[in-house]
Amino acid sequence: MVPKLQFIVLLFVLCEGLDVTKLKLKQVLIFGRHNVRYPLGEFLPRFTAKSWPVWRGQRGDLTPKGAHLEGYIGEYFRQWFNQEQFLPEGCPGEDTVYAFTNSINRTKATARAFLDSMFKGCNVPVYHRNISGSDPMFTPIIRNTTEEFREKVLEEVNRKLQERIHKLIPAFREMNKILEIESSDICKKDGICDLSTANNTISYIVGKEMWVEGPLFITNSVLDSFTMSYYDGLPLQNIAWGQVTTPEKWQLLTEITRQDHYIRYTTVAKDIGGPLMKYLSDTFKNFDKIAKLVLMIGHDYNMNSIANNLGFEEVLLPNQFEKYPIGGSFVFQRWTDGTKDYLKVEHVYPSWSQLRLGTKLSLEYPPEIFLIRLNWCNTDENGFCPWTDFINKLDS
Repeated sequence: MVPKLQFIVLLFVLCEGLDVTKLKLKQVLIFGRHNVRYPLGEFLPRFTAKSWPVWRGQRGDLTPKGAHLEGYIGEYFRQWFNQEQFLPEGCPGEDTVYAFTNSINRTKATARAFLDSMFKGCNVPVYHRNISGSDPMFTPIIRNTTEEFREKVLEEVNRKLQERIHKLIPAFREMNKILEIESSDICKKDGICDLSTANNTISYIVGKEMWVEGPLFITNSVLDSFTMSYYDGLPLQNIAWGQVTTPEKWQLLTEITRQDHYIRYTTVAKDIGGPLMKYLSDTFKNFDKIAKLVLMIGHDYNMNSIANNLGFEEVLLPNQFEKYPIGGSFVFQRWTDGTKDYLKVEHVYPSWSQLRLGTKLSLEYPPEIFLIRLNWCNTDENGFCPWTDFINKLDS
């Protein structure tokens, strides 16, 4: 017990007397979610007899507005870096900036838009594995083949369903009305005519993503289309057929996605995020040999895995309905006083209205910036944690 107490006291002393005005930004790793994309739901026509909006791009690709918005984010970060005198003037070399993304179009295009705005005319390279489809490192597939792990995950997800699914009954009933689900194929052919009473079942297959099929999957798919339509600027009458127009209605429906993240990802997050966490761990442990700025672009489920594996405290983000907003990023900052280094992590993301309105971001009109608390480190009021303790956490 004594060594543990000494460790806690040491952390307190290290961060309590820190003069943040003397700190200099040394390195940054940005792990971001891609920006606004076209909806993914290939099964949407089965969920309602109504007509869906016709999109001009390929399912899942970054929209032109998404690229535009990401450019604003890149410009904001450039202004912040200039303020901190973090990057040299002109086009950066690979010892200064390194970008690595998932191998699908929307993540590559997001990184391209970010870098082209941050470093105009420089054509900074974006690296990704030259494969068709999603890079396995970024893909949330089950990797553990043991029966013990399977039983543990299924028990946890079933328990969470019992704990949380009742909270979604009002949202499911609202979706019944919006979709007029009794006239849908999913009702006529599969007998799912009331989302508030139909069963949810867990699909657990090694090598595949784990899903909770039934109302949770259906409403998540539908909500994805509504949300992307809203962000991309479609007229309100073309979003959810004009039936979702108030913050209260969005709050009600987006609870579906927040609960889905909670229900599906905890124990399994350590498994599906294993390769990504190893990559990040290796990067941080060898940060001295790596570029000053590392940019990685992935997905909301990647950010969920990072948050679970690194012990981010659970929060509700201000001015957003999403848990991991489109265009948002975890910003891992390494600061130094010349003797010791410190970690600070922030969640930087566009607000709900900034995405809708296409607000140009700057130091004067910044995105939302939310300090992330780490449940294993006694950070000071400014969020600084000793860098060595972060590295030890990665080893544990």
